[in-house]
Amino acid sequence: MYMTAREQKLIKYLLHQNRYVKVGEIADYIEVSTRTVHRELKAVKSVLEAYGLQLDKQPGKGLKLVGPSRDKQRLLHDLSNDSHVEYTSDERKLLILCAMLESGEPIKLYTIANDLQVTAATISHDLDELENWIAPFGLSLIRKRGYGIELRGPEDAKRKIVGNLMADKLDVQQFLETIEMNIKGRNQTSEKIFGVVSRGKLLKAEKVLSQAKEQHGLSLSDSAYIALVVHLTFAVERIQLGEVINMNEEELAELKHTKEFELALTIAKSLEEVFHVKIPDAEAGYITMHLRSANRSYKTDYRAEDIELDTALRTKRLIDFISQKMGVNLNDNQSLYEGLIAHLEPAIIRIKEKMLIHNPLKEQIKKDYFLLYMAIEEGVERFFPDTYFPDEEIAFIVLHFGSVLEMNKGEININALVICSSGIGSSKMLASRLKKELPEIASFDISSLMELKTKDTAAYDIIVSTVQIPYEGIDYVIVSPLLDEEDVKQVKHQLTRKIPLILQKRRAEQKKTAPFPDMLAVAEKISHYANAIRHIVSHFTVEVVKTAESHVQTVERVCLLLEEQGLIRDAGQMAEGLLSREAQGGLGIPGTSFALFHLKNEAANIPLFKAVDLTKPYDIKAMDGSSIKMKRMLIMLAPDDIPPEGSELLSCISSSIIESDDSLAAYGTGDAELLYRRLNMLFHTFIRDKKW
Repeated sequence: MYMTAREQKLIKYLLHQNRYVKVGEIADYIEVSTRTVHRELKAVKSVLEAYGLQLDKQPGKGLKLVGPSRDKQRLLHDLSNDSHVEYTSDERKLLILCAMLESGEPIKLYTIANDLQVTAATISHDLDELENWIAPFGLSLIRKRGYGIELRGPEDAKRKIVGNLMADKLDVQQFLETIEMNIKGRNQTSEKIFGVVSRGKLLKAEKVLSQAKEQHGLSLSDSAYIALVVHLTFAVERIQLGEVINMNEEELAELKHTKEFELALTIAKSLEEVFHVKIPDAEAGYITMHLRSANRSYKTDYRAEDIELDTALRTKRLIDFISQKMGVNLNDNQSLYEGLIAHLEPAIIRIKEKMLIHNPLKEQIKKDYFLLYMAIEEGVERFFPDTYFPDEEIAFIVLHFGSVLEMNKGEININALVICSSGIGSSKMLASRLKKELPEIASFDISSLMELKTKDTAAYDIIVSTVQIPYEGIDYVIVSPLLDEEDVKQVKHQLTRKIPLILQKRRAEQKKTAPFPDMLAVAEKISHYANAIRHIVSHFTVEVVKTAESHVQTVERVCLLLEEQGLIRDAGQMAEGLLSREAQGGLGIPGTSFALFHLKNEAANIPLFKAVDLTKPYDIKAMDGSSIKMKRMLIMLAPDDIPPEGSELLSCISSSIIESDDSLAAYGTGDAELLYRRLNMLFHTFIRDKKW
């Protein structure tokens, strides 16, 4: 059996689909035109017939591969073991790149041509394109007659480009199959994935990260998790080859102040024990960058003091802009705001560090949500002018807005679990579409494939997935992430089939008495909220402080005042902490004349919020890197051991500062009486709307 890589990809895609798929969907998946798909379908017809399979074509529905299940499995097995592959141009470039990295010395052109079974002219053309491919990463090729081909450039650039390419090629299902096959003892651990990292080392690195994830409550999307496992594995292999990575001292010093660096050191120590290598601080720095650039969950990973107010302000302005463009008020949608913050902060870090993200739905999102896509493209260009968002990132942002817009269109009443490997945004999109098409569905939980094993699947009435689930005993429906008509029919059919079981379960649940909330726990929470409100409101004042000769001295003078008032224990320690926090990024609110100095530190006695007016304004760095003339300092401090309820209230103040132009004006110039009233109203609304 001899087929091109594209033909193999087409057949594997059809084998994995348990539904009718349209030609356009296949074209998007294998990244070709619909005309090419029709041509490839004709080319593979004889192969399918040889295995007793055929394509069933239905007008309006698409096509589906039909035939005995055992013959499908036989074909899939043969495809997986077929060594006669004609590589695509991109595949050849990746293999050439990996060969140069593994060799560490020049490789002869004819050797590569012989290995890939193509002409030297073809390889020469591939190398021309490869040079353009690697240039943005600061890498170059040395090509000399009689010398060979060699990859030149810094080690961190080599790590970055291979990590990006492998994470893009290694999908969630393939990754999970590697893990599952190892558990079942069917893995060839010496085999290399894409010629770079061994499966055995990948499995060990995955185990290290899995343990860190469990012990530290780390929440990562599937794609971010895989990218980090690949990075760790490749880093270990490069260290074992004697390739050491370097990092700018200032950049490393900044990373050491982040909360992710401590976790990176823990992961590095575990890698040292498992692989018997020495992991330098620079490697921990790059692990930190991966953790900071990963998509996470807002609820589990973001606290008041961690959110950059500049990003929050820009996010709110983006939401307002899209609201006006789409004619729908989204400004009060807290879920949208939280989801965007959880995506945008790591996205900005990814873009800054040239860490690519793969979005398999990009082209389909562009087509299905063209107007929304264009509006968001204009919005991010306007409100994030210093950051160039690639199409993949914009498409993910579209999913966040799209899910909320879809939710406005329907009501609901059955418990569903939505599984998607493309991140929170696409899962939300699928859930929203399901809500629209199936009003009887009342609630959704969203899970990635990796989180699925921790879920009680029996607790859900229906499970809908965008990918094949590699675990046995789970009854589910597989659909497209953007849910076409055929998908809706499949879900409705599944619900109809399960209605008797669902009704039986509901009757059993009705017989059970709903448990009362734990009033002791509720009372504890109320006590924490009350204490925090009492401290913040009773100690709020607008102070006037004489501007010192330098910024450092001014901050120290403010901290001395707080120490004299008994609000903090050590003015020197607090000033040092605030200045260190400021060094990580400006604290000035862009477009205003005030800054928010916020810190959680053991020197704070209580949670507090104060305004300090300076006698003489001076320039400081703003959160967006610009400069503002600071007239007022807002001081927000909390003890290290502040309960979550206290952090929640301080977060409430932070959000209120940037919620509108009126809020910015009030916090920037308002007197003590005005701000005292705002705090009272803010906390009153918070407690009134709180669900216990």
